[in-house]
Amino acid sequence: MVNIVICENDKNDQEFVKAKVVEILDDLNIEYEIKVYNSGDDLLEGYDKYTDIILLDIQMDGLDGMETARKIREFDDNVEIIFITSFVEYALEGYEVNAYRYLLKPVKDENLRTSLINCLNDRNFVKRSIVIKEGDTRIKISLKDIMYIEVQGNDITVHTLKDTYRTKGTMSNFETEINSNMFVRCHKSYLVNLEYIKSIKRYTSILVNDEEVPLSRNKYKEIKDRFFEMIEDKLC
Repeated sequence: MVNIVICENDKNDQEFVKAKVVEILDDLNIEYEIKVYNSGDDLLEGYDKYTDIILLDIQMDGLDGMETARKIREFDDNVEIIFITSFVEYALEGYEVNAYRYLLKPVKDENLRTSLINCLNDRNFVKRSIVIKEGDTRIKISLKDIMYIEVQGNDITVHTLKDTYRTKGTMSNFETEINSNMFVRCHKSYLVNLEYIKSIKRYTSILVNDEEVPLSRNKYKEIKDRFFEMIEDKLC
């Protein structure tokens, strides 16, 4: 169970963030409790010591988000704080309260998804490995080590940087099993880990080891956009 707080005084932004957080957590099959507050004062008054992540607006009437975060840090060093702000200059102040990430308004769906999933990963809420059966042997593979997965009929091949594993199954089952935002179905026969894409050319992704994985025409733009958003997010 992950406990998430949203503190946002703009009703539209509040509803948008909550709806997206619910969508992300449902996609990840993570149990959750979400509490919503309209001000920093209300958040401090109702604060739950078991809170895991706070999505905190900075520009609020009364006690602003930065001062709210400072007060929270007086009694909680563990909670992750993701600031939501219209002004990038607040980023420097965030070091003082050990902010996890900043989301600039208007908040983009993909930026929120990436930041929240990364945070959940760091807090060990997201699945980190799968177990496959290769012959009579069961093998545990870390998701971060998987570059891509390909299917031919009922034959599944899992490619990592160092090894290749072969098993039986369907791509749909593997997608459900992995259940990670970093893996995208780029082609009917391929599931690729965005972290291992080095570059993209027309209908092909070039991986860090120079292997090429095809991109279907109807997925090309979506994957290209996600790839560049991921790079932009890392640079920020």
